[in-house]
Amino acid sequence: MSHNVIAQLFTSNLGRTVPWVVGLAIYSLFVALIDQMLQELHLTPTFHTLLGLMLGTLLVFRTNTAYDRWWEGRKLWGQLVNECRNFAVKIAACVRAEPRDKLAIAERLSAFAISLKDQLRDGCRLQQVPGYEDSTDNPAHVPSYIAKQIYERLERWRQAEQLGGFELLFLDRHASALLDVCGGCERIRKTPIALGYRQFIRQAIAVYLVTLPWGIVDFLSYWTAPIVMIVSYLMIGIEVLAEDIEEPFGTDSDDLPLDDICATIDRSVREIVAE
Repeated sequence: MSHNVIAQLFTSNLGRTVPWVVGLAIYSLFVALIDQMLQELHLTPTFHTLLGLMLGTLLVFRTNTAYDRWWEGRKLWGQLVNECRNFAVKIAACVRAEPRDKLAIAERLSAFAISLKDQLRDGCRLQQVPGYEDSTDNPAHVPSYIAKQIYERLERWRQAEQLGGFELLFLDRHASALLDVCGGCERIRKTPIALGYRQFIRQAIAVYLVTLPWGIVDFLSYWTAPIVMIVSYLMIGIEVLAEDIEEPFGTDSDDLPLDDICATIDRSVREIVAE
């Protein structure tokens, strides 16, 4: 079990902290050697107490801000699941159309979720979306293109008197919510934490960890190295985790399981319409 923990440490995103932690440990040993040879070169512990309080406040804010972005992304995708299911239920119950036409809407809803997932990652081409492999269109924004097709299908049903005006109104709420979710996700994706703030946090962590051995070497001697290793792992690890979860739409283990959510939407809407 201990071997698995160590393997996960090196293969996870936290593995990026290892070179820094090891480097700071070696640096701390060097500080301890200097302290043994030359006395009175250490800093007063009061300095690190004050610096630690300020840095702790910054790290808490940094972590909370990053997690808020992750959690907002999860809520938006949860909303997308609910909107697609409600849309499918009302299509199945209220539209007087052939089953294959209703299934076409279910396929469009599934395609919208997949196109949004790809759009939030590396960008999306229409031909990458299931059901559109042979399309000759090349829209700049694929989720909007698919949402437009959903509206066109609703309008055809209305013109064919397979869908009444009242039913169209409450279906419109779910159709418009698709692009509301898309806009919310793109806002998170395209508005990262300010670069200046992230750089300031990292500079503050660097100052604290570089000066920490000089503040504790007087009463810890060679124990300074393992203590600095622990503190540096925790502080650098917090920054690494915050950096990972503030962009929640990728494919890392800390990101949202968008592939699973898209599969859930596809399975749900097809089952609802089929029933």
